[in-house]
Amino acid sequence: MKAIGNIFLGLWCGVASFISPVWIGMIMLNITGLIYKYDYTMDEGTAGIIGVTLAILWILFGLIPNIYLARKVYFIKKKHLIVYLVCMAVLCVWGFAACGWDVMRFLTA
Repeated sequence: MKAIGNIFLGLWCGVASFISPVWIGMIMLNITGLIYKYDYTMDEGTAGIIGVTLAILWILFGLIPNIYLARKVYFIKKKHLIVYLVCMAVLCVWGFAACGWDVMRFLTA
């Protein structure tokens, strides 16, 4: 049962790493208020609140599970931690590549 939980946690961390560039880009656009230039559905104050909320959600659902799984992998076998970190970095770079290497332009197009 633990193995199935670890597989789902690994898949979740992989997806979170893949979408993190876009997620962090949206956080930056909202917190700085630049989202208002591209999307007129909210003002700068609302965008700031949404940006802070998105940042908290990214920490809770993206960063903490990755740290938890990295600690788990480290305690299982230290050599596997390097493989885990490389896989997460590759997925993050793949997320950048899917956006055409410019996340902000991708979000504002």
